[in-house]
Amino acid sequence: MRDDRARRTLAQVRNASLALLAVAAVANVLSLPSAAAPIPGGAGTDTSLPLTDSAVVVHGRGPFSSLQITVNQTEDLVNQAVSVTWKGGTPTLSGAARFAGHYLQIMQCWGEDDGSVPANPGPPPEQCVQGATDAVYGGRLSGLFTAGNNTLTRVISRSDLPTYDPDDGVLDPATRLVWRPFRAVDGTEVGVHINTSFNPVIQGGSYWLNPYFNIVTTNEIPAAATRADGTGEELFEVATGVESTGLGCGQRVQPVPGGEPTTPKCWLVIVPRGDPAVENAGLTPRPELAPVFTSPLSTRAWENRIAVPLDFSPVDSSCRLSDDQRRLAGTEHLVGAISSWQRSLCGNPHLSPFAYGVLGDANARQQVLSGVVGAPGLVAVSRPYPPGTVDPANPVVYAPLAASGTVIGFNVERNPKPGLDPAEDLLRGIRVAEINLTPRLVAKLLTQSYRAAVAIGSSVPPYDWVQDNPVHLATDPDFLQFNPEFALLNIAGGKNMAGLLMPALKSDAAQQVWEWILADPEAKAWLDGQPDAWGMRVNPVFATTAAANSAGVPFASPTPDSYPKSDPYCYQAPPLAGGTRVVPPPLCGTDWLPYTQGLRDAARLTRLADDGAKIVADPFAEVPERVYKVDGPQLLGSRAILSLTDSASAVQYGLQMARLSRAGDNGPDRSFIAPDVASLSAGVESMRPAADPAFLEPDPSVDAPEAYPLTVLTYGAIAPLAQDAAARAEYAAFVDYAAGAGQVPGRELGNLPPGYAPLAPPLRAQATLAAETIRTLQPPAASTPTTEHAAARPLDGAGFSSSGSAIRSSRSGGSTPAPSTPTAPAAAAAGEEDAIGDLGVLTPILALARNRFVLPALCLLALLSALGALEITKRPRRSLAGPAPREAGSA
Repeated sequence: MRDDRARRTLAQVRNASLALLAVAAVANVLSLPSAAAPIPGGAGTDTSLPLTDSAVVVHGRGPFSSLQITVNQTEDLVNQAVSVTWKGGTPTLSGAARFAGHYLQIMQCWGEDDGSVPANPGPPPEQCVQGATDAVYGGRLSGLFTAGNNTLTRVISRSDLPTYDPDDGVLDPATRLVWRPFRAVDGTEVGVHINTSFNPVIQGGSYWLNPYFNIVTTNEIPAAATRADGTGEELFEVATGVESTGLGCGQRVQPVPGGEPTTPKCWLVIVPRGDPAVENAGLTPRPELAPVFTSPLSTRAWENRIAVPLDFSPVDSSCRLSDDQRRLAGTEHLVGAISSWQRSLCGNPHLSPFAYGVLGDANARQQVLSGVVGAPGLVAVSRPYPPGTVDPANPVVYAPLAASGTVIGFNVERNPKPGLDPAEDLLRGIRVAEINLTPRLVAKLLTQSYRAAVAIGSSVPPYDWVQDNPVHLATDPDFLQFNPEFALLNIAGGKNMAGLLMPALKSDAAQQVWEWILADPEAKAWLDGQPDAWGMRVNPVFATTAAANSAGVPFASPTPDSYPKSDPYCYQAPPLAGGTRVVPPPLCGTDWLPYTQGLRDAARLTRLADDGAKIVADPFAEVPERVYKVDGPQLLGSRAILSLTDSASAVQYGLQMARLSRAGDNGPDRSFIAPDVASLSAGVESMRPAADPAFLEPDPSVDAPEAYPLTVLTYGAIAPLAQDAAARAEYAAFVDYAAGAGQVPGRELGNLPPGYAPLAPPLRAQATLAAETIRTLQPPAASTPTTEHAAARPLDGAGFSSSGSAIRSSRSGGSTPAPSTPTAPAAAAAGEEDAIGDLGVLTPILALARNRFVLPALCLLALLSALGALEITKRPRRSLAGPAPREAGSA
């Protein structure tokens, strides 16, 4: 498969940026007039991801020969979402259960072809992750599947059936059930998966016996519905060996007798389920009267399975972990890019391995100047050092690295209210593709102001302000005016629509979110304590005026750089019934809707529709710390969950991303902007110079109609003089890579991953200049009146001081005028497919890094170049359609 990648590289360079934010490619979307009545499907129905160069089409066989399935990506995979779309299917049959027949079951497997279907090679059923979506004591999905149904299990037969074959599985003598075992990549085999003697009253023991996956970690899709027109779509999370150790995809973990472990072959397997009379034949007297109830791993169902090979990017690190590492740290907004760049950087034998750690931006800035042994030498931040905090004798160099966005990701499936609109009912279970949010609506989600955000369990705190507030976002008239279809939908368990999954870490990006909110007149008035037009009030803990704040101290003064959950209410449950009378621990806001481990974690949990909250009481607990257990993922077909994450993580996990309005755009016809390549690039263009002119910062007051409001521009910050020569050379090499090959969009390791917008040529030129400065900057010489006077002179746009004297190059010893402002962008823009191009025209300037006065000159030169070129290098918008998928074979 990898042999043809070289032939695709040029096409990827040209096209991958067009598909950067895949979920923005929304088809079949109806317009949403602000004053319109609710429109079925008005929030969009197509949440599939764009096709990639490795997209494939596969076909069904036999009774499913009309079925055509497209998988949007099958190569260069990481832990991510892929699209599975199909046409030519039979509409899903509903009856005693939502899924009675004619649906798809999707799972991930490992192993070599088992030879059972020559026309469509695939793995054996024993090596598939399946059977855990209902694997809790008592079950959870009885409304979707009938009780006692084996469709969700690995039970393939019974020993008292005439079709029983003792070689077909593992018999549980206690129940007579025959289980399809699970064979892990390390050779371990799990036979019976359920402990039939499990008793929740008795401490100890486990109900589910498979250590490789469970109800939370499984990535199987137990049922995917086919619409009335024969089409359907699902987003499937493919797992590497890190997330699914039983599969080992992308890792060298498959034992080889007498040799080194190898990487297992992995597959996406789709099992189409058909008519109950056929699927259940011979298993019940009237098979047509029952829903399909056999396991997809049963012999009959497995004969129709459709397998698609998956090729993963190697998970095993190429970095020489035993060597000294060059430490990098900072914002999580750079993690996606670093994860891609790292392998290419580590493949260079002349460089030490780079290790990146996530730190809050303020902490990261402190690390660079701390002088502590082992501190990161270069950090990634989106704000410069405050004025006056950097010693001029130890200057900091800034290098633009990546442009991304802070986004509100969501995973919402339509669950129509009964009897309101038959047309809406036809969309049952289909994901919502678009949501529009204003700064005030985001403020409501961040301030625990919806009732469901503070009504822990069934307890509503005794707050006057909360009584008239909406239960959650989807019941808020402020939200419904821009998202009218939600008036037709039920939200099951509203807490995940009353707040956001988000990290607790302080960050410059969090400060930017609050600045955007506070710059909006509507949002600021509401935070000040004024109710909105429908009477909703801010939680007083977050009021931005002393008079309205319950603590008498205004919130957001200064602007927060985190997302606090400050409401003090905690729910105290009564003692447990029974002899122990154990008193449960209190449940507070961070228990009810916990913080995530980071932005990437927030995106993944949103895809899973699982906030991980420990809020389910175990009535048989014997000690307080065991009272509350983790709640399971939300139920299939009625998931509704929101998160605050970054654009790269949202794209990786196939999340939809909310469209945001600009601060101050408060009219009835306000615009909502999706985070795509064009809007992120426009967001960078809208930024303004910070106190340090080498740094661009967001300005929420700027009128930039096409700019995504929460665009994040990440810079590398380093104090070169605090590093030794070897470290400086390697950090400079990192910046060079980030500015060059690291800005080429693509899915292969080393590229700029989807979710980022490539930097404009002048910013890349600035990074290249910064890399040379990192290498060559020299300590200042002893001060003299002449040099002090020269340092004080401002530089004009051509790199000259105000006296007009040219800056001299210490390398050449001669007088070398700096290029005028247009020169740098012109050089960098030459040839868009060559990321930087020949920067020879800039070379004389790079040598000036040896002069103590040159750093501000370089910064100003790069900035002026950037500001000029950002207005002349705007790229035209293009279609997000990807290449046509290739046929993977048919039967």
